[in-house]
Amino acid sequence: MNELLEDLAKSHKNGEVQFAKVEAEDLSEVSLKYKITAVPTVILVKNLAQIDRVDGANPSALVDKIKAHLPKGPLVYVTKPEVSLEERLKKLINQAPCMLFMKGNPQNPFCGFSRTIVGLLDSLNADYQSFDILQDQTVREGLKKFSNWPTYPQLYVNGELLGGLDLVKEALESGELEGMLPKKGAN
Repeated sequence: MNELLEDLAKSHKNGEVQFAKVEAEDLSEVSLKYKITAVPTVILVKNLAQIDRVDGANPSALVDKIKAHLPKGPLVYVTKPEVSLEERLKKLINQAPCMLFMKGNPQNPFCGFSRTIVGLLDSLNADYQSFDILQDQTVREGLKKFSNWPTYPQLYVNGELLGGLDLVKEALESGELEGMLPKKGAN
């Protein structure tokens, strides 16, 4: 029966049937709930309720009962709808109150501009998250168009584009930047 169950599990990998093996002696509460009196016993469950069972080693009965409870006709698979690029970008931009889109990551920036802006944010004890634009071509090109900003890094605060390195430096020099940034450890 174990081999049959393994074969059935392999032939139903698409999720229409799932299999779990339980040692009756190890989980007495399961044995009591399903009134297990013979080993092996196969319980067919749907929506957390028992719909059928096979007591003892009876391979043909098991196959027949599984087939009887499978959906009739072609299976229709429901997939998550594709998220539009704009929705994805908005979600990324708002992933944190301060979001930096850069080449590389703060521990390993891949260009001088990214390295400089990370140093600037770190010197202000800014609490920020980053996204490595080199890891996702769609985001890299899409964000340029979405924000109408052609270069990286790009810094967003509360979902709004602050700008690239030059504008961030200007905000620092004018004294505005520090008050705009969330601080590490502040709640």
